[in-house]
Formats: sequence, C-alpha cells, structure tokens
Amino acid sequence: MKKADVVKLKLNERSYDIVVGAGAFNAKNKVLKPVGSKKAVLISDERLVKQRKNVVETLTSLGWTVHEISVIAGESFKDFERIYSIYGELLKAKIDRHSTLFALGGGSVGDAAGFIASTYLRGIRWVGLPTTLLSQVDSAIGGKTGVNHREGKNLIGSFFQPAAVICDLDFLKTLSKREVVSGLGEIVKYGLVFDKKFFEYCVKNWRGALSSDEKILQTLVKKSVQWKAKKVAVDEFDRKGVREALNFGHTFAHALETQSDYRVYQHGEAVIWGMRYALALSVIRQHLNKKSWQVVDQFLATIEVPELLKNVSFETYRDIMLKDKKVINGKIRFVLIKNIGHVVLDHNVDEKAMREAYELISNEGLSYGR
Repeated sequence: MKKADVVKLKLNERSYDIVVGAGAFNAKNKVLKPVGSKKAVLISDERLVKQRKNVVETLTSLGWTVHEISVIAGESFKDFERIYSIYGELLKAKIDRHSTLFALGGGSVGDAAGFIASTYLRGIRWVGLPTTLLSQVDSAIGGKTGVNHREGKNLIGSFFQPAAVICDLDFLKTLSKREVVSGLGEIVKYGLVFDKKFFEYCVKNWRGALSSDEKILQTLVKKSVQWKAKKVAVDEFDRKGVREALNFGHTFAHALETQSDYRVYQHGEAVIWGMRYALALSVIRQHLNKKSWQVVDQFLATIEVPELLKNVSFETYRDIMLKDKKVINGKIRFVLIKNIGHVVLDHNVDEKAMREAYELISNEGLSYGR
C-alpha cells in the first residue's frame, strides 16, 4: 500500500489538510479525534452500508458518540425543502455548536451537508469524507457548499471550509465506470486550464483509472487536489478571477444538467460536453488555434458519455446559461482556453458565437480545419 499524501490548503486560521491515499480513513488520523464536544453527526449516502459501518466503528473507537442520518443522495437531495427536516433532527439529537459533522458520500452529500454545517447554529465544525472520484478531486475541496433552486444549480449556498478532507481511495472501489468517467471530466479540466504535462498524463493514463489502477488514481487525485488547493488559497471566495478558472466547461455543463433535470448526465459527463463547448468557443473567439482544438476535442470525444439531447434548441441552453452565477450586466464571463495550460476570461462573447459553438459540438461531423 502506497503511503498517503497530505496536501495543505493554506487559508491562515482556516487552513486544513487533505489526505489522499488507500486506507487514508483510519483511527491513526489525528483529525478524527474529538475536539471539544464528543458529539458527532454522520450524514451519509444510504447506499454506502459498508463504508458507513466502518466510519461509525472508527469514530466510536476514538470516543465519539455518533448520531447517524442516512439520505438518498443525488441532486434531488440538494433541495432546500428536503434538507430543512435535517435541522430538526440535529436539534432533537442535541447536536451543539461544539459538535462535528462528518459528510460521507459524493458531491451532493458534501455540498448539502457542508451547507447544513455552515448554517446550523451559525456554523459547526465539519469533515469531508468524499466517496466518489468526482467529489474527491473537486467539490469536497474549497469550502463551496450549496443547494439547488428550481432556476438552477447551487444558487443557494455559502463558503464554509471543512476542518479536513479525507480522500480514501478505498472508497472508490465500488464505483461504476460512469462514476469514474465523471471524475475524469474534472481531472482533465485541471490539466487543460493549469498544467499541460498533467493533461498529457491524463491522456496517457485515463484508461488505467477506469481499471482502478491504484497508483494512477493516487497521482490523478493528488495532482488535482494540489491544483485546486493552490487556487482556492489565493481566491477563497471566488472574487479575484483566479478560482474562476476552475469553472472551465461548467457554464454549458450546468445548462445541460438543468435542462435535463439532472437525470441524464452525471456532473463530470456534463463537464466533458461543457469543455468541448468552451473549446469550440475558444476557437471561434480566436483564443485557441484549430490544431490544438482538434487534439483536445478528439481526445474528449473518445471518453464515452451520454449524447447531447435531441430536439433541444440552442435558445433553451442560452436562456439557462444567462442565469449563470458568472453573468455580469447580462453578459456571461466565459472561461476559455488560449492554449493548453492557460485560460482567458472572456466577457465579450455574443450570441452569434455562442450559437456557432453549440452547432459545432452538436454536429457529429466536426470540421476542425475549416
């Protein structure tokens, strides 16, 4: 077993460790020891029976009294009305301000549980235990918590950093191929926007991740976590444009998810389409040369994801994108690529360019050389 890696997210008094490795969740991990109150609440995906039992047994052995709340994970869980009842459970269990909340599950559990931690009694300590590849490399890192509104994804939320995040690769052993592909969508994003060498590593090794190669997975997760931690450290509240680069591909991806009511695409699958859209837009806006576009788009096209929905108009996606959190004065600040490893923020994209990018990716016969 390879030794776990520890990545420090440096935020002064809010700094915390992100532990990456097989078997990273264990009784020797200092962050799991009680701090202040010994009361703990575990919010977990109800399907994670074995993992939940392990977490409860480990925490109990360390002296915690654990109150369990199992939920039906997924975007439907991130509905404000659905999480309201959980506050009542916490009050009934006498969870106080010195208690710790543990979030065991994928991105939807982490997003909603983190939001609950940030708002319950004006904020209680919480620890992320992400169990999907997607959440380990993305949503569990950086303190973005949130729930959905019928008008769009994550429109209600807060920035609230966890006390620690433990990315145990053993949690990934039961993932389906689609769930691994979903994580790969976000992993490839880090290479495209920050690190050409890492992108090349992803191109070479992504099939190894699908076959659960532990060494490859640890490298992919560690490198992704390092990049996200680095950017969050200098732009914690997503106001300086530094962290905005992490949204590459997400504007169109969120439109896909919203329009399909989160029932067709896993998040990373939508991000793969979103990156293809952003890459096409990058060429149209003359930020990216056509040769680079061809190389990257053809690679992304080899990763199997659900097709774009038929009979959905560009106008439908346009209207959803115009509700994006990055819209300023009616214009979307698109995160685009000028070459692999470097982004450009473009707030002058007109509707004509947006439409042309959509037509490019929705046309199976892409004309790269035109």
